[in-house]
Amino acid sequence: MEHTPNVVTEDGLRSLLADGYHLEVVCTEGAEKRHNSWYGIWVARAVAEDGRPDKMLVTSRSVLKLREFKTIVGLVSFLAEMGCTTASIPLVEGGRERHAASGRVAERRTGPVLVKDE
Repeated sequence: MEHTPNVVTEDGLRSLLADGYHLEVVCTEGAEKRHNSWYGIWVARAVAEDGRPDKMLVTSRSVLKLREFKTIVGLVSFLAEMGCTTASIPLVEGGRERHAASGRVAERRTGPVLVKDE
């Protein structure tokens, strides 16, 4: 990976997210609904607001192919695995959405949510 500083694997992405990077989802092929599911093509990249270089998510160290997500369900599952607590998905080609993530799977919450009145 020394020769390709602008890419990162999933494990590397987790480290970058824990170090303050954001996860940006980019729609590279507009989404369409087929039956009960949405299909399109999305890629992910690590971006930092402090000028550190952006890094595209690839499938593995040996195969430098962009990791593509072809369903919204797959993309949302990936975002949750990266520690995102919300998902905002661009549906139009060229659309981008940034997500804050911890790089760790979010803890599961069970039971009712209690709201304190003030």
